Amino acid sequence: MKKIALYLVGLCAVLAAEATVPQGYYNSLKGKTGEDLKDAVHAITVNHTVLSYNSLWYYYVETDARPDNPNQVWDMYSNNTYYFSSTRGNAVSGMNKEHSFPKSWWGGSKNAAYSDLHHLIPTDANANSARSNWPFGEVASSDWDNGLSKRGTPRSGQGGGASRVFEPADEYKGDFARIYFYMVSCYQDLNWKTTYMLTNSDWRTLNQWSIDLLLRWAREDPVSQKEITRNDAISRYQNNRNPFVDNPDLMEYIWGTMVGTAWDGSGTVNPDPDPQPTDVATLISPTQGTVLEFGDVAVGDSATLTLYVRGEKFSSPLTLKCYLNDYKMFSLSTTSIDTTSLNSLEGYPLQVTYKPTSLGEHKAKILFSGGGMSSSVGIQLRATGVESTTPEQPGDINGDGVIDIMDVNILINIMLGIAAADDYGDSDLSGNGMVDIGDINLVINLMLGK
Repeated sequence: MKKIALYLVGLCAVLAAEATVPQGYYNSLKGKTGEDLKDAVHAITVNHTVLSYNSLWYYYVETDARPDNPNQVWDMYSNNTYYFSSTRGNAVSGMNKEHSFPKSWWGGSKNAAYSDLHHLIPTDANANSARSNWPFGEVASSDWDNGLSKRGTPRSGQGGGASRVFEPADEYKGDFARIYFYMVSCYQDLNWKTTYMLTNSDWRTLNQWSIDLLLRWAREDPVSQKEITRNDAISRYQNNRNPFVDNPDLMEYIWGTMVGTAWDGSGTVNPDPDPQPTDVATLISPTQGTVLEFGDVAVGDSATLTLYVRGEKFSSPLTLKCYLNDYKMFSLSTTSIDTTSLNSLEGYPLQVTYKPTSLGEHKAKILFSGGGMSSSVGIQLRATGVESTTPEQPGDINGDGVIDIMDVNILINIMLGIAAADDYGDSDLSGNGMVDIGDINLVINLMLGK
């Protein structure tokens, strides 16, 4: 009873928190149940702007900074203290970009899930190595513990056959549960290669032990301001949201106590306080404040991002215009979007291309107007023209920007079976189809400058 009371108190606190949920964003979910409801969550989340994996440190400054010290990285795996680089976008030494939902579980292919900020978090490299691709769970007997997270044999009924599980701190268990609910909805069409927590034969996507665990974690650790802030920041760049952060009760209608009951949206976190009249065209995404960040692009080269434009009640085409500052370096695939595409669940995939003609930071805006909207919507375009792009170093396995002993340590752990090769990108440096002593020799030679 105490846990239920705490859950309700926490839920009420969340409902009073500040969150920027676009008007109409969840309308398509209302009235749906079970599998249809999960399919609707999939439809509004899957079409989003795909960010570059190499640029994620740029976004972490806004998504994963501690509010009391914006220069400090918020690490959910360790108590170690790390600070962002003075140059925004540079990797932090000793930290990784962790797929909290391991990429090896879907085979590691570099699709949209590979760089999805909703599940990619900055973590201490040693903790990331210990996590490997083990499932989340509760530890019965630990073989690794850093004072915040631990790894070890799973409690009875958990693990899905894995010999080890990774247990995050109590204060983050709900965070990870809601991340997992998002991932198995947004990417429910993927074919799962590893099924510790997953299944390919049930629309729920999660195994029963995983459902029981994640629901309990989410109930005992309600949505925090950290999650709300992170969700808002990600939506500005990625153009989609985690519905299970905005709607804490949604999980119950898909996997929990409310299965079979139609979701009515009454639990949405702080919906738009000044909604438009119901008969006015509304641009659901993108919203005012959205940013398309292209990162570094070499002069003469180009980069293209996809922005999904979706709305409701449009009675005439939406007009688009690129303007202000360096607008000539940016181009749009169209300047008008028809009502059928606008009013669809999928939205219109607008291609925005940046082709720098000079060095330095460049910016512009896209103005969306017409279509029956009461006011226009503007979003920002930001990019930097550079002399040449710097390719990733082949021996930098943990992605911290340097080749050092940590990379050798990861390779050794992979060979010993403690870490999973798929969770560290291209660990097969020699290209012989396996991770072996030859790869370690290559890293050592790279460290020695050979």
